[in-house]
Order: sequence, then structure tokens, then C-alpha cells
Amino acid sequence: MNRLTWIAIGALIIVSAVLRHQLLFLMGIILALLALVSAVWARYCLHGVSYRRHFSARRLFFGDDMEMRIEVVNAKPIPLAWFRADDEIPAALTAEAASGATGRRRLVNVLSLRWYELVTRRYQMHGGQRGVWRFGPAQLRSGDLFGFDIRRAAMERNDYILVYPKVVPIVELGLPARHPFGEEKSNLRIFEDPMRLMGAREYSSGDSFRFVHWKATARRQALQTKVFEPSSTRPVAIFLNVSTHEFYNEGQDWELMEYAICAAASVGKYVWENGYAVGLYANAWLAHVDQATDDEETEGDAKKLRSGRVRIMPRRHPSQLTHMLEALARINERGRWSLEVLLELESRDLPFGATLVVISAVVNRRLQLALADLRRKGFGVTLITLGEEEPQLLLPGVTTYHIGGKERWQGLTQLM
Repeated sequence: MNRLTWIAIGALIIVSAVLRHQLLFLMGIILALLALVSAVWARYCLHGVSYRRHFSARRLFFGDDMEMRIEVVNAKPIPLAWFRADDEIPAALTAEAASGATGRRRLVNVLSLRWYELVTRRYQMHGGQRGVWRFGPAQLRSGDLFGFDIRRAAMERNDYILVYPKVVPIVELGLPARHPFGEEKSNLRIFEDPMRLMGAREYSSGDSFRFVHWKATARRQALQTKVFEPSSTRPVAIFLNVSTHEFYNEGQDWELMEYAICAAASVGKYVWENGYAVGLYANAWLAHVDQATDDEETEGDAKKLRSGRVRIMPRRHPSQLTHMLEALARINERGRWSLEVLLELESRDLPFGATLVVISAVVNRRLQLALADLRRKGFGVTLITLGEEEPQLLLPGVTTYHIGGKERWQGLTQLM
């Protein structure tokens, strides 16, 4: 209710009083009361009103469904003749969205609320695309019964849903079910497992500083090196190249990138299920969550979804597969560094004899030289290529597979 309305009503009352016009005076009083009720109603319409989203799951596997429940509560004795909430949701997760849908959609709810009433609306969401998906913010609007005054409020809290990448049996990728990374023969049959600490010994020249036992060093006042229990299985490190063209300015084939991520997730699951220590590296940046919330569950998720690059050291842990799938789900931008640079940097910290599984749509001369060099250093190397054409390779001692291109990926998305 603006000031001019009050001035007009006041003038009507004064004129009717001067003219001693009872009907006009009564109309002025009624209008004043209505304006007062409207002003009070509009001022407090959004007080005590809450808008919350609830999800049946905050992490989905590719292709799974979930339910989103919207709850609107009017926790005051003043009813609302009308209430409108405009919420932003990802188009990719809506049940009717086609594969490849992008952008945001507006979810509009218009309803009326009695005093102390709770209204619930339910919506089905479909995890048809990998990624971290943001729900929110929401804009809330309400006002008086007559529509004279409209009040607005912003609900800034965002919720996040994580959709894991598509995971398929490795035979669906065209890899053999048994010994897909070759049967490596080596005189070295026993490897130290960094996840199984056995004790400490005196530091010797050549020992890695990564394995210095600092607590034992402080107690004995001399450098001590960690001693690990032996293991007969080779650790496996998966290196993923998310770039689909050799040069950054050539753009990106997003379908081919999704296929590469699917291949990395599928290989990681196979290796983990077979009891190997497994790790993951990629020349990509992880999705960034811009705002935590005061909701404990959502805040916990937001703290886990921090930006950074993909670097998960090989280990055998019950949650290792989950960590790798979360990292792959959060990839949203390719890095500007090449895969051969990543291999050179990260292989320095890998134990001798580890198996490197390299997944890439780009196989240039530099990458082939890097793989040949790693093979000479004693690493087991497997190269998985993807794309429309199979590259011509000459890599002695390197196990190679070509798993097809976008057509193969589109077929895999239809698998349950």
C-alpha cells in the first residue's frame, strides 16, 4: 500500500466529515480498515514461512531415479491467500529431460496456505547425466488478499545432488574378462603395500622422503623410514585424459569425454573388486560448490565437494571406489596440461612394478614416447584408446585396446 493511497483515503474521510456525508464517511472508514488490514497482512505474509527441499537420495548412480519433496510451512496465525515459489532446478535431472539436456529450469509452485499449515509437493528426478547438480536458489512471493502489496524474499540455500558416471562390465567396453591388463612376468614377486604399515627402521640413502616416519624420528632423534608389509599384487593407477583433441583451442567432444569417464569408472570398479590397490589421476578440474548451507546434511556434502584436480593415490580401502566415482562425477572442466606431463609427474610417486592403465582419445607421438619410457622403467602399461578411428600404434610391451567412439557410448547409455 503506497503513500498516495493513504492520502486519498484520508482526504475522502476529511471531505465526507466536512460535508457531513454519512455514506461517504462510512466508505472512507471501511477503505481505511481494509487498507490497514492489507498493510499488516502484506508486512507479515512471509514471516514464519519456510521453503525446504528434501531428497530421497543425494547420490545417484547413472540412470537411477529419486524423489524430491518440497515442503512449504506457514508457521503463524495469519493465513496466506496466495503464495508463489520460483525454484531453479537443473534441466538434466528432470524426469522428462532428454539425454544431453543442459541449462536450468524454473519450478513454479502457486498455492494458498491456512494458518499453521504444511503443504507438500513431490517430483520425480532422473539421474540421466553425470555431474554435480545444484538446486536453488528460490524466490518466494506473497501478499495481501486484494493484491495491493506484494512482498518478496530470496531463499539462498542451495542443495546439491551427485550423479555417478555410468559403470558397465569391462566386457561391454570390449576388454577381456580375464587378465585385461596382461599377465606381467617379473623377477620381483613381492611389493610393499603402503597401506599396511609394519614398523620403522633407520633411514638409508636412497629411501624416499615420502615414507619418513616422523614420530619414530622424533622419539629416536634419528631419521626413521616406514616399513610396510609385503604384498603380491601390483597396485594399479588409472590415468584419464579428458581432452578429446590434441590442442586446447580445438574444442571438446563432450560425448567422447563422457565415454572416457565411463571407461575409467568401469575399469576402476573391476580393479577394486578384484582386490588390487587402485588409484585415479586425470588432467581435469573438479566441480566447485559455491556456497554451503545451514542444513547439516547439505553442509556436510558441500564440504566434501571442494574444487581441485583429480589425484587419488592407489590404495585398498573399502571407500576407495566411492572416492574415485565421486571424483569422476565431479569432473566439469578439462585441464590445460597434457596427459604425458601428468604421467611424468605422478609416476615418480608410484611404487616400482605398478600397473598404469591409460585411457585417452588422443594418442600423439609425445604420449607414445612417454608410455614407452614408463615401460622401460619397469611399469606395466595398458593403453585404452577411444574414438571413431583406431590409432596405428607401435608400443612393444604395452597392452592396447580400442573401445570405439560415440556410437558405442550411445549404445552403452541404453544398458540398465
